[in-house]
Amino acid sequence: MASTLFLISLLSTIILIIVLIPLALKIGLMDKPNYRKHHIHPTPLIGGIAFYLAILLTLMFTDFELINQKAFISAATLLLFVGIIDDYKGLRVRFRLAAQIAAVLIMTEVADLKITDLGDLLGTGNINLGILSTMFTVFAVVGGINAFNMVDGIDGLAGSLMLVSLATIAAASWFSQNWTLYYYCIIFIASVIAFLLFNLRIFGRKNAAIFLGDTGSTLFGFTVCWLSIYASQGEHKIITPTTVLWLMAIPLFDSITTMCRRISRGRSPFSPDREHLHHILSMAGFSVNKKLLIIVSSSVMLTITGFATIFFLDVPEHLLFFIYLGFFATYYWCINHVWKLLEITKLIGSHCELDERSTKERITNNEY
Repeated sequence: MASTLFLISLLSTIILIIVLIPLALKIGLMDKPNYRKHHIHPTPLIGGIAFYLAILLTLMFTDFELINQKAFISAATLLLFVGIIDDYKGLRVRFRLAAQIAAVLIMTEVADLKITDLGDLLGTGNINLGILSTMFTVFAVVGGINAFNMVDGIDGLAGSLMLVSLATIAAASWFSQNWTLYYYCIIFIASVIAFLLFNLRIFGRKNAAIFLGDTGSTLFGFTVCWLSIYASQGEHKIITPTTVLWLMAIPLFDSITTMCRRISRGRSPFSPDREHLHHILSMAGFSVNKKLLIIVSSSVMLTITGFATIFFLDVPEHLLFFIYLGFFATYYWCINHVWKLLEITKLIGSHCELDERSTKERITNNEY
């Protein structure tokens, strides 16, 4: 069953991408280079569309049914259409947020999938949200969606981080023998792998052949949140809520730190800039693939930490939560100080360049 679902999803995504690329060129659904986007050529924004359609085709050609399938497809369809409009013409933040909130409400009210239990975060017993569960779920999922949207800044990054999260949930479902959730993950994993074949700088390719677009990053974030909530809540719970934080650590660390910095400067938390982790690594001189390797390796290490300590080392949940907060605090401090360090380095470099230029001019003018 798993191999069949994997192959159908993989091949469907590949075929759809090949078909959609010329269509995107024809209608102008392209991401064009500008002052914030440094890719060289206009690139088709069809990764999210291919992901969505591949899931539908996989379900059509198999007897497998997703958990709360109608609700998931309804919410994903809403996000798809709003995302396409945003990619094509651009939408204001409030319209995107309204669509995201509506999609999450489909999750909570139609699928009855919500965060009702935060686990034993403080060592005093499980924290039950009660009547606040819907409101908290909307806040958390909209935050998760935008975390994946914000982190989508270099070729292969959003897809690779999505793959790390999906693989972790798949491993947990395999260990717990929750086969429905396992097959659910397999479908998405195959589609993401197919997307990465076109999005990564591999096979001698110097630039990505396609991008996710806001459509894809939104769908990726929503899918991870849907699976994470299903896996960490209710009778079918196989991981703790704290584990979810670890498997989404890098997107959450990066987005929260960036938004806090924007707010501290009197700007909107959703305003665009070039102050994400991958931008900092660019300033440090790393190539795209090296940046990708550093960030994804960090994500894998954090995810394994959260997964292994719960499943194999039996670390108390509240202790794991405080360790997570310690990692976040360290990340936050380092990121905020590394910008200052880079500014100082850049300033010193400019002075050195001026001194070198001045010396050459003096030599030319026989002043030595």
